[in-house]
Amino acid sequence: MHTLRRLAQIVRAELVGNPDAVVNRANSFYQAVEGDVTFAETEWYLERINSSAATAIIVSSAVSGSDRNLLVASNPKLAFARAIEALHEVHYQSIGVSGDVVVGPGTVLGKELSIHPRVTIGRDAVIGNRVTLHPGVVIGDRCRIGDDTVIYANVSIYADCDVGSNVVVHAGTVIGADGFGFVPDEAGHQVRLRQLGRVRIEDDCDIGANCTIDRGGFEDTILRRGVKLDNLIQVGHSTEIGDDTVVAALTGFSGGTHVGQRCIIAGQAGTNQHITIGDGAVISGRTAVTKKVGAGAAIAGMGQNRGSWRRSQVLFSRLPELAERISRLEKAIREAGLMSEKAKLSNPKRKS
Repeated sequence: MHTLRRLAQIVRAELVGNPDAVVNRANSFYQAVEGDVTFAETEWYLERINSSAATAIIVSSAVSGSDRNLLVASNPKLAFARAIEALHEVHYQSIGVSGDVVVGPGTVLGKELSIHPRVTIGRDAVIGNRVTLHPGVVIGDRCRIGDDTVIYANVSIYADCDVGSNVVVHAGTVIGADGFGFVPDEAGHQVRLRQLGRVRIEDDCDIGANCTIDRGGFEDTILRRGVKLDNLIQVGHSTEIGDDTVVAALTGFSGGTHVGQRCIIAGQAGTNQHITIGDGAVISGRTAVTKKVGAGAAIAGMGQNRGSWRRSQVLFSRLPELAERISRLEKAIREAGLMSEKAKLSNPKRKS
């Protein structure tokens, strides 16, 4: 619960309205009632702002004719995220260590832990303070888990992996499995290339459900500080993803890919091996990244400039119409007797 005066300070917004009004929770524009705060980001919502029952609405600028309490922020969605955090914060409370946890020799457990039943921790591991391990988590030998990290059910972390502080790993994710490396022998049988690297996940990362992050071949696989992975993402061996990069679902990084800081990679994108994506690049959904991407570039399709790709897609949708127009033009040229002999010979099926 916060007054609007206090909430405006928290979300870094200017208040237009009653500073003593109280809000208890955040809610969507349509579901918000008295005591809620919501946000209106697009023109469509702004036109309907007076119909909202919310106590306060976060907007990007003052709305003429509005009788609502407004929180004016340069980035309404960011302000709304801060409001959710302030109004729905869950304070950590340790539940202790379950009696059926299996802990290997030499492992060090931190303080104020929340370790649920059926968790297995290997030898010589280090578990930080206020760590939460949900049922079915398996942590291998010599792993390191930082303070305040939450690992959800049935996550498997193979030996020698490091996970930083304040990391969230959602259910079913596998960290540290072997990378996909084989070489055929003289008889054509596949021989495994043993993977000798590790996985290192730095602080403040979020990893979605059912992701797979392979250990490095020789160089470690690294997620730098603040990386955010959606569900169902494959990170190949020795890949490095830079600070604050966000990756949407079903994306796959081939081994040795290097991704810069603050990149945005949309769903179902994929990369070739050993390519570099520069800082701040934007990769559209279903893009095949086949070569180096410069810093700040925006690409789509088969790795082409996004603006060019969009124009190509418009033309592609018109191909049947354009083919018909070309056919009519050729017919008119033939009937006018203007088609060259060379053109006639190049397509003998055409009638002059």
